[in-house]
Amino acid sequence: MKLIKEVLKETTDQNDPLDIYISESKHDDSTPEDWVKEKTHQFTIVFHFTGCKNPNYGHEYYIDTIMDSYWGDGGMTLAWDTWTRETLNTEKMNRVRKFIQKFVDINNLNLHKEKR
Repeated sequence: MKLIKEVLKETTDQNDPLDIYISESKHDDSTPEDWVKEKTHQFTIVFHFTGCKNPNYGHEYYIDTIMDSYWGDGGMTLAWDTWTRETLNTEKMNRVRKFIQKFVDINNLNLHKEKR
């Protein structure tokens, strides 16, 4: 497995800086058996906010989910609460998907696809 050390630099639509990178998933006993059997959901894409007071603030999602058009192939909302809404438009998410696809191709990964 080749975990690329590359970091995609991006900003949210609200101009907040992000470091985006791929990390191994942390599976445990609650991981669905079919994920283990099919060797899917092995990696997450991390959206790490670099310009905020909390140095650990960010969100992560399975790359399988981000790459599956079942869940949508447009933009994405990273955080949404009473005070904040952080989004990435379709153009930015397409760069994220290309970044993930490069990783998938290098490692010949099998990604989970939702049944329609």
